[in-house]
Amino acid sequence: MVKLAFVLLTSVLVCFAQTTNSAARPKPVVPPVKTNQAMVLTTAEVAKRVSPSVVVIHGKTDSGDVLGSGFVISMDGKIVTNFHVIKDLNTAAVQLTNGDLFDSVSVLATDERRDIAILKIAGFNLPALELGDSDSLMVGEPLVIVGSPKGLDGTVTAGILSSVRDSGEGFRVLQTDAAVNPGNSGGPLVNAKGQAIGIVSFKLRSAESLNFAIPINYLRGILNNLHEPMTLSQMRKQLVGMASTNSQSDGPTLKETLDWLNEKIPLAADHYVQTLSMFFGPKIWPGGSKTKEVILKTIPLRFDTCTVVYEMTETWVWEKFPDHPQVTATRFTVPLGAIVGGEISKGDISGVTPKKLTWTIILVTVPKVVLEENRKDLTKSTKSEHTGTAFIMFYDESLAERVKNAFMHAAGECRKQKDPF
Repeated sequence: MVKLAFVLLTSVLVCFAQTTNSAARPKPVVPPVKTNQAMVLTTAEVAKRVSPSVVVIHGKTDSGDVLGSGFVISMDGKIVTNFHVIKDLNTAAVQLTNGDLFDSVSVLATDERRDIAILKIAGFNLPALELGDSDSLMVGEPLVIVGSPKGLDGTVTAGILSSVRDSGEGFRVLQTDAAVNPGNSGGPLVNAKGQAIGIVSFKLRSAESLNFAIPINYLRGILNNLHEPMTLSQMRKQLVGMASTNSQSDGPTLKETLDWLNEKIPLAADHYVQTLSMFFGPKIWPGGSKTKEVILKTIPLRFDTCTVVYEMTETWVWEKFPDHPQVTATRFTVPLGAIVGGEISKGDISGVTPKKLTWTIILVTVPKVVLEENRKDLTKSTKSEHTGTAFIMFYDESLAERVKNAFMHAAGECRKQKDPF
Protein backbone atom coordinates (compact mmCIF):
# COMPACT_ATOMS: atom_id res chain seq x y z
CA MET A 1 0.00 0.00 0.00
CA VAL A 2 2.83 2.33 0.92
CA LYS A 3 4.61 1.45 -2.31
CA LEU A 4 1.49 2.25 -4.36
CA ALA A 5 1.10 5.62 -2.66
CA PHE A 6 4.76 6.44 -3.39
CA VAL A 7 4.28 5.65 -7.10
CA LEU A 8 1.19 7.86 -7.33
CA LEU A 9 2.95 10.74 -5.55
CA THR A 10 5.94 10.47 -7.91
CA SER A 11 3.65 10.62 -10.97
CA VAL A 12 1.91 13.75 -9.69
CA LEU A 13 5.24 15.48 -9.04
CA VAL A 14 6.51 14.65 -12.57
CA CYS A 15 3.34 15.97 -14.22
CA PHE A 16 3.51 19.16 -12.14
CA ALA A 17 7.14 19.70 -13.13
CA GLN A 18 6.32 19.27 -16.85
CA THR A 19 3.41 21.69 -16.58
CA THR A 20 5.56 24.26 -14.80
CA ASN A 21 8.39 24.03 -17.33
CA SER A 22 5.93 24.36 -20.21
CA ALA A 23 4.38 27.48 -18.73
CA ALA A 24 7.78 29.02 -18.07
CA ARG A 25 9.13 28.35 -21.56
CA PRO A 26 9.13 31.66 -23.50
CA LYS A 27 6.94 31.83 -26.60
CA PRO A 28 8.60 32.79 -29.90
CA VAL A 29 8.26 36.50 -30.72
CA VAL A 30 6.85 37.20 -34.17
CA PRO A 31 8.23 40.49 -35.52
CA PRO A 32 5.60 42.97 -36.77
CA VAL A 33 5.02 42.92 -40.50
CA LYS A 34 6.06 46.11 -42.20
CA THR A 35 3.71 47.26 -44.91
CA ASN A 36 3.97 49.99 -47.52
CA GLN A 37 1.12 51.76 -45.79
CA ALA A 38 3.37 52.37 -42.77
CA MET A 39 5.77 54.29 -44.99
CA VAL A 40 3.16 56.84 -46.08
CA LEU A 41 3.69 60.21 -44.39
CA THR A 42 1.37 63.11 -43.75
CA THR A 43 2.03 66.41 -45.49
CA ALA A 44 3.52 67.80 -42.27
CA GLU A 45 5.81 64.78 -41.94
CA VAL A 46 6.90 65.07 -45.58
CA ALA A 47 7.68 68.76 -45.09
CA LYS A 48 9.68 68.05 -41.94
CA ARG A 49 11.72 65.36 -43.70
CA VAL A 50 12.27 67.24 -46.98
CA SER A 51 12.74 70.88 -45.91
CA PRO A 52 16.36 70.51 -44.70
CA SER A 53 17.35 69.35 -48.21
CA VAL A 54 15.74 72.30 -50.04
CA VAL A 55 17.96 75.28 -50.85
CA VAL A 56 17.50 78.85 -52.01
CA ILE A 57 19.55 79.92 -55.04
CA HIS A 58 20.44 83.62 -55.17
CA GLY A 59 21.96 85.05 -58.31
CA LYS A 60 22.62 88.18 -60.34
CA THR A 61 22.19 88.62 -64.07
CA ASP A 62 22.81 91.59 -66.34
CA SER A 63 19.16 92.57 -65.84
CA GLY A 64 18.76 92.03 -62.08
CA ASP A 65 18.51 89.58 -59.21
CA VAL A 66 17.21 86.01 -59.53
CA LEU A 67 15.74 83.72 -56.89
CA GLY A 68 15.12 80.02 -57.38
CA SER A 69 14.92 76.73 -55.56
CA GLY A 70 16.96 73.55 -55.63
CA PHE A 71 17.58 70.48 -53.48
CA VAL A 72 20.54 68.51 -52.21
CA ILE A 73 20.98 65.04 -53.73
CA SER A 74 24.33 64.02 -52.22
CA MET A 75 26.08 64.54 -48.91
CA ASP A 76 29.12 66.01 -50.70
CA GLY A 77 27.17 68.98 -52.12
CA LYS A 78 25.48 68.11 -55.41
CA ILE A 79 22.44 70.35 -55.96
CA VAL A 80 19.64 69.94 -58.52
CA THR A 81 17.74 72.90 -59.95
CA ASN A 82 16.25 74.11 -63.24
CA PHE A 83 18.54 75.09 -66.07
CA HIS A 84 16.60 78.30 -66.66
CA VAL A 85 17.30 79.37 -63.06
CA ILE A 86 21.07 79.49 -63.65
CA LYS A 87 21.56 79.95 -67.39
CA ASP A 88 21.97 83.78 -67.28
CA LEU A 89 23.65 84.11 -63.88
CA ASN A 90 26.91 86.02 -63.54
CA THR A 91 27.20 85.12 -59.86
CA ALA A 92 25.35 82.63 -57.68
CA ALA A 93 25.08 81.56 -54.04
CA VAL A 94 23.31 78.63 -52.42
CA GLN A 95 21.70 79.01 -49.00
CA LEU A 96 20.75 75.99 -46.89
CA THR A 97 17.76 75.83 -44.57
CA ASN A 98 20.02 76.23 -41.53
CA GLY A 99 21.32 79.52 -42.91
CA ASP A 100 24.68 78.33 -44.22
CA LEU A 101 25.64 80.24 -47.37
CA PHE A 102 27.91 78.93 -50.15
CA ASP A 103 29.00 81.62 -52.60
CA SER A 104 31.23 79.34 -54.67
CA VAL A 105 29.07 77.39 -57.10
CA SER A 106 30.23 75.21 -60.00
CA VAL A 107 28.25 73.41 -62.71
CA LEU A 108 28.48 69.63 -63.20
CA ALA A 109 25.82 69.05 -65.87
CA THR A 110 23.07 70.80 -67.80
CA ASP A 111 20.15 69.60 -69.91
CA GLU A 112 18.62 72.65 -71.54
CA ARG A 113 15.83 70.75 -73.31
CA ARG A 114 14.55 69.14 -70.10
CA ASP A 115 15.37 72.22 -67.99
CA ILE A 116 17.71 70.41 -65.54
CA ALA A 117 21.02 71.55 -64.02
CA ILE A 118 23.31 69.95 -61.45
CA LEU A 119 25.44 72.26 -59.35
CA LYS A 120 28.21 71.61 -56.82
CA ILE A 121 28.98 73.43 -53.59
CA ALA A 122 31.87 72.79 -51.20
CA GLY A 123 29.77 71.12 -48.53
CA PHE A 124 30.00 67.84 -46.66
CA ASN A 125 27.60 65.72 -44.62
CA LEU A 126 24.69 67.64 -46.14
CA PRO A 127 21.05 66.43 -45.79
CA ALA A 128 20.55 64.70 -49.16
CA LEU A 129 17.01 64.06 -50.39
CA GLU A 130 16.20 60.49 -51.42
CA LEU A 131 15.22 60.03 -55.08
CA GLY A 132 12.07 58.05 -55.89
CA ASP A 133 10.92 56.30 -59.07
CA SER A 134 8.88 58.57 -61.33
CA ASP A 135 7.98 55.63 -63.60
CA SER A 136 5.95 53.99 -60.82
CA LEU A 137 3.69 56.98 -60.15
CA MET A 138 -0.09 56.64 -60.34
CA VAL A 139 -2.46 59.44 -61.33
CA GLY A 140 -4.31 60.64 -58.25
CA GLU A 141 -1.61 59.93 -55.67
CA PRO A 142 -0.76 62.74 -53.22
CA LEU A 143 2.26 64.95 -53.88
CA VAL A 144 3.95 67.85 -52.09
CA ILE A 145 6.03 70.78 -53.40
CA VAL A 146 8.64 72.29 -51.10
CA GLY A 147 10.39 75.39 -52.41
CA SER A 148 11.34 78.99 -51.81
CA PRO A 149 8.79 81.23 -53.53
CA LYS A 150 10.03 84.84 -53.29
CA GLY A 151 12.84 83.61 -51.05
CA LEU A 152 10.51 82.10 -48.42
CA ASP A 153 12.46 78.91 -47.86
CA GLY A 154 10.53 75.86 -46.70
CA THR A 155 7.19 76.90 -48.19
CA VAL A 156 4.96 73.83 -48.67
CA THR A 157 1.99 73.17 -50.97
CA ALA A 158 0.10 69.89 -51.39
CA GLY A 159 -1.87 68.34 -54.24
CA ILE A 160 -2.09 65.25 -56.41
CA LEU A 161 -0.56 63.91 -59.61
CA SER A 162 -3.10 65.08 -62.18
CA SER A 163 -1.54 63.57 -65.30
CA VAL A 164 1.63 62.45 -67.06
CA ARG A 165 1.83 64.28 -70.38
CA ASP A 166 3.89 64.68 -73.51
CA SER A 167 5.79 67.96 -73.31
CA GLY A 168 5.86 68.30 -77.09
CA GLU A 169 9.67 68.37 -76.96
CA GLY A 170 10.32 64.62 -76.91
CA PHE A 171 9.93 63.93 -73.18
CA ARG A 172 7.16 63.61 -70.63
CA VAL A 173 6.19 65.93 -67.77
CA LEU A 174 4.28 65.44 -64.53
CA GLN A 175 1.22 67.64 -64.06
CA THR A 176 0.09 68.46 -60.52
CA ASP A 177 -2.49 70.76 -58.97
CA ALA A 178 -0.13 71.59 -56.09
CA ALA A 179 0.40 75.35 -56.19
CA VAL A 180 3.60 76.71 -57.74
CA ASN A 181 4.74 80.24 -57.02
CA PRO A 182 7.58 82.49 -58.24
CA GLY A 183 10.82 81.06 -56.94
CA ASN A 184 9.57 77.45 -56.72
CA SER A 185 11.38 76.56 -59.95
CA GLY A 186 14.00 73.91 -59.29
CA GLY A 187 12.45 72.67 -56.06
CA PRO A 188 11.41 69.05 -55.50
CA LEU A 189 8.05 67.46 -56.21
CA VAL A 190 7.80 64.82 -53.48
CA ASN A 191 5.68 61.71 -52.97
CA ALA A 192 4.06 60.56 -49.71
CA LYS A 193 7.22 58.64 -48.79
CA GLY A 194 9.29 61.82 -48.75
CA GLN A 195 11.12 60.94 -51.98
CA ALA A 196 11.78 63.39 -54.83
CA ILE A 197 9.92 62.18 -57.91
CA GLY A 198 10.11 65.40 -59.94
CA ILE A 199 11.81 68.77 -60.40
CA VAL A 200 9.32 71.64 -60.44
CA SER A 201 9.85 73.40 -63.75
CA PHE A 202 7.25 75.78 -65.13
CA LYS A 203 3.70 77.11 -65.19
CA LEU A 204 1.67 77.71 -68.33
CA ARG A 205 0.19 81.11 -69.06
CA SER A 206 -3.52 81.51 -68.39
CA ALA A 207 -3.74 78.26 -66.44
CA GLU A 208 -2.98 78.79 -62.78
CA SER A 209 -3.93 75.18 -61.90
CA LEU A 210 -1.60 73.61 -64.45
CA ASN A 211 1.81 73.12 -62.85
CA PHE A 212 4.53 70.84 -64.13
CA ALA A 213 7.64 68.98 -63.04
CA ILE A 214 10.33 67.02 -64.86
CA PRO A 215 10.27 63.30 -63.89
CA ILE A 216 13.17 62.49 -61.57
CA ASN A 217 14.23 59.48 -63.64
CA TYR A 218 15.56 61.86 -66.31
CA LEU A 219 17.94 63.15 -63.64
CA ARG A 220 19.31 59.65 -63.06
CA GLY A 221 20.60 59.51 -66.63
CA ILE A 222 22.31 62.88 -66.29
CA LEU A 223 24.00 61.81 -63.04
CA ASN A 224 25.76 59.09 -65.02
CA ASN A 225 27.29 61.68 -67.39
CA LEU A 226 28.70 64.44 -65.20
CA HIS A 227 31.53 66.57 -66.59
CA GLU A 228 34.34 68.29 -64.73
CA PRO A 229 33.18 71.25 -62.62
CA MET A 230 32.97 74.51 -64.59
CA THR A 231 32.19 78.07 -63.62
CA LEU A 232 29.02 79.88 -64.65
CA SER A 233 31.07 81.91 -67.14
CA GLN A 234 32.51 78.75 -68.70
CA MET A 235 29.03 77.25 -68.93
CA ARG A 236 27.67 80.27 -70.79
CA LYS A 237 30.57 80.24 -73.26
CA GLN A 238 30.00 76.55 -73.92
CA LEU A 239 26.28 77.15 -74.51
CA VAL A 240 27.01 79.98 -76.95
CA GLY A 241 29.28 77.64 -78.90
CA MET A 242 26.64 74.91 -78.97
CA ALA A 243 23.97 77.38 -80.08
CA SER A 244 26.20 78.55 -82.94
CA THR A 245 26.80 74.96 -84.02
CA ASN A 246 23.11 74.10 -83.92
CA SER A 247 21.76 77.34 -85.37
CA GLN A 248 21.30 75.75 -88.78
CA SER A 249 19.41 72.73 -87.42
CA ASP A 250 16.70 74.13 -85.19
CA GLY A 251 13.97 72.60 -87.33
CA PRO A 252 11.35 74.09 -89.63
CA THR A 253 9.95 77.56 -89.12
CA LEU A 254 6.38 78.10 -87.91
CA LYS A 255 5.24 78.98 -91.45
CA GLU A 256 6.87 75.83 -92.88
CA THR A 257 5.21 73.70 -90.21
CA LEU A 258 1.76 75.22 -90.76
CA ASP A 259 2.09 74.83 -94.53
CA TRP A 260 3.03 71.17 -94.06
CA LEU A 261 0.02 70.59 -91.77
CA ASN A 262 -2.24 72.34 -94.27
CA GLU A 263 -1.04 69.85 -96.88
CA LYS A 264 -1.23 66.68 -94.76
CA ILE A 265 -4.44 67.16 -92.76
CA PRO A 266 -6.71 66.44 -95.79
CA LEU A 267 -5.19 62.93 -95.76
CA ALA A 268 -7.29 62.27 -92.65
CA ALA A 269 -10.01 60.92 -94.92
CA ASP A 270 -11.57 57.54 -95.71
CA HIS A 271 -14.42 55.80 -97.49
CA TYR A 272 -15.85 52.43 -96.46
CA VAL A 273 -19.04 50.38 -96.10
CA GLN A 274 -20.18 49.43 -92.60
CA THR A 275 -22.43 46.46 -91.84
CA LEU A 276 -24.65 47.18 -88.84
CA SER A 277 -26.79 44.05 -88.28
CA MET A 278 -24.15 42.27 -86.24
CA PHE A 279 -24.32 44.79 -83.42
CA PHE A 280 -27.46 46.88 -83.93
CA GLY A 281 -29.96 44.28 -85.14
CA PRO A 282 -31.84 44.09 -88.44
CA LYS A 283 -34.25 46.97 -87.72
CA ILE A 284 -31.77 49.74 -87.03
CA TRP A 285 -33.43 51.92 -89.66
CA PRO A 286 -36.89 51.98 -91.23
CA GLY A 287 -36.88 49.60 -94.14
CA GLY A 288 -34.34 47.31 -92.46
CA SER A 289 -31.14 48.95 -93.73
CA LYS A 290 -28.20 46.82 -92.73
CA THR A 291 -25.36 48.70 -94.36
CA LYS A 292 -24.29 52.28 -94.78
CA GLU A 293 -21.58 53.97 -96.78
CA VAL A 294 -19.33 56.21 -94.69
CA ILE A 295 -17.33 59.11 -96.15
CA LEU A 296 -14.90 60.93 -93.88
CA LYS A 297 -13.08 64.17 -94.71
CA THR A 298 -10.91 66.65 -92.80
CA ILE A 299 -10.59 70.15 -94.21
CA PRO A 300 -7.98 72.70 -93.04
CA LEU A 301 -9.85 76.03 -93.04
CA ARG A 302 -7.13 78.30 -91.62
CA PHE A 303 -3.50 77.37 -91.01
CA ASP A 304 -1.63 80.67 -91.36
CA THR A 305 -1.50 81.93 -87.74
CA CYS A 306 -1.07 80.54 -84.23
CA THR A 307 -4.82 79.90 -84.10
CA VAL A 308 -5.76 77.17 -86.57
CA VAL A 309 -9.19 76.02 -87.74
CA TYR A 310 -10.12 72.70 -89.30
CA GLU A 311 -13.36 70.79 -89.88
CA MET A 312 -14.09 67.06 -89.93
CA THR A 313 -17.17 65.87 -91.82
CA GLU A 314 -18.77 62.43 -91.66
CA THR A 315 -21.37 61.52 -94.30
CA TRP A 316 -23.64 58.47 -93.99
CA VAL A 317 -25.41 57.05 -97.04
CA TRP A 318 -27.82 54.30 -95.99
CA GLU A 319 -28.39 51.29 -98.26
CA LYS A 320 -32.17 51.84 -98.39
CA PHE A 321 -31.99 55.64 -98.60
CA PRO A 322 -29.19 56.52 -101.04
CA ASP A 323 -30.77 59.88 -101.87
CA HIS A 324 -30.88 61.09 -98.25
CA PRO A 325 -27.31 61.33 -96.95
CA GLN A 326 -26.73 62.46 -93.36
CA VAL A 327 -23.87 64.86 -92.71
CA THR A 328 -22.29 65.63 -89.35
CA ALA A 329 -19.58 68.30 -89.16
CA THR A 330 -17.26 69.09 -86.26
CA ARG A 331 -15.15 72.24 -86.45
CA PHE A 332 -12.21 72.93 -84.11
CA THR A 333 -10.59 76.30 -83.47
CA VAL A 334 -7.29 75.63 -81.69
CA PRO A 335 -4.88 78.21 -80.22
CA LEU A 336 -1.58 76.42 -80.81
CA GLY A 337 0.27 78.15 -77.98
CA ALA A 338 -2.19 76.62 -75.51
CA ILE A 339 -1.32 73.02 -76.44
CA VAL A 340 0.37 71.27 -73.48
CA GLY A 341 0.48 67.70 -74.78
CA GLY A 342 -0.44 65.28 -77.52
CA GLU A 343 -1.08 61.57 -77.72
CA ILE A 344 -2.28 58.97 -80.21
CA SER A 345 -5.07 56.51 -79.43
CA LYS A 346 -5.32 53.34 -81.52
CA GLY A 347 -8.77 51.90 -82.31
CA ASP A 348 -10.81 50.09 -84.92
CA ILE A 349 -14.17 50.50 -86.66
CA SER A 350 -16.79 47.83 -86.01
CA GLY A 351 -18.71 46.24 -88.83
CA VAL A 352 -16.04 46.74 -91.47
CA THR A 353 -14.34 43.87 -93.34
CA PRO A 354 -11.38 43.64 -93.48
CA LYS A 355 -10.78 45.16 -90.06
CA LYS A 356 -10.07 48.90 -90.29
CA LEU A 357 -7.67 50.43 -87.76
CA THR A 358 -7.64 54.09 -86.74
CA TRP A 359 -5.09 56.35 -85.04
CA THR A 360 -6.68 59.38 -83.38
CA ILE A 361 -4.48 62.35 -82.49
CA ILE A 362 -5.64 63.95 -79.23
CA LEU A 363 -4.30 67.46 -78.67
CA VAL A 364 -4.53 68.52 -75.01
CA THR A 365 -4.66 72.23 -74.19
CA VAL A 366 -5.14 74.39 -71.15
CA PRO A 367 -8.81 74.28 -70.08
CA LYS A 368 -11.60 75.72 -72.21
CA VAL A 369 -9.63 77.39 -74.99
CA VAL A 370 -10.59 75.10 -77.89
CA LEU A 371 -13.83 76.03 -79.61
CA GLU A 372 -15.68 72.89 -80.77
CA GLU A 373 -18.69 73.43 -83.03
CA ASN A 374 -20.96 70.56 -84.07
CA ARG A 375 -23.57 70.60 -86.84
CA LYS A 376 -26.00 67.82 -87.80
CA ASP A 377 -27.92 68.18 -91.04
CA LEU A 378 -30.52 65.51 -90.20
CA THR A 379 -31.80 67.29 -87.10
CA LYS A 380 -30.67 70.73 -88.30
CA SER A 381 -29.06 71.23 -84.90
CA THR A 382 -25.90 73.06 -83.92
CA LYS A 383 -23.91 73.00 -80.71
CA SER A 384 -20.75 74.79 -79.61
CA GLU A 385 -18.64 74.57 -76.47
CA HIS A 386 -15.18 75.43 -75.19
CA THR A 387 -13.10 72.39 -74.27
CA GLY A 388 -9.52 71.41 -73.49
CA THR A 389 -9.02 68.89 -76.32
CA ALA A 390 -9.14 68.62 -80.09
CA PHE A 391 -8.77 65.51 -82.21
CA ILE A 392 -8.12 64.27 -85.75
CA MET A 393 -8.54 60.66 -86.93
CA PHE A 394 -6.02 59.13 -89.33
CA TYR A 395 -5.85 55.67 -90.90
CA ASP A 396 -2.07 55.51 -91.17
CA GLU A 397 -0.02 55.26 -87.96
CA SER A 398 3.15 56.83 -89.36
CA LEU A 399 1.29 59.83 -90.76
CA ALA A 400 -0.60 60.33 -87.49
CA GLU A 401 2.68 60.38 -85.55
CA ARG A 402 4.22 62.92 -87.94
CA VAL A 403 1.16 65.20 -87.80
CA LYS A 404 1.12 65.06 -83.99
CA ASN A 405 4.80 65.98 -83.84
CA ALA A 406 4.20 68.86 -86.26
CA PHE A 407 1.42 70.21 -84.04
CA MET A 408 3.68 70.02 -80.99
CA HIS A 409 6.51 71.79 -82.87
CA ALA A 410 4.13 74.54 -84.01
CA ALA A 411 2.88 74.89 -80.42
CA GLY A 412 6.43 75.42 -79.21
CA GLU A 413 7.11 78.01 -81.90
CA CYS A 414 3.90 79.87 -81.04
CA ARG A 415 4.78 79.98 -77.35
CA LYS A 416 7.97 81.85 -78.26
CA GLN A 417 5.90 84.69 -79.69
CA LYS A 418 4.77 87.70 -77.67
CA ASP A 419 1.13 86.66 -78.01
CA PRO A 420 1.18 82.84 -78.30
CA PHE A 421 -2.58 82.47 -78.39
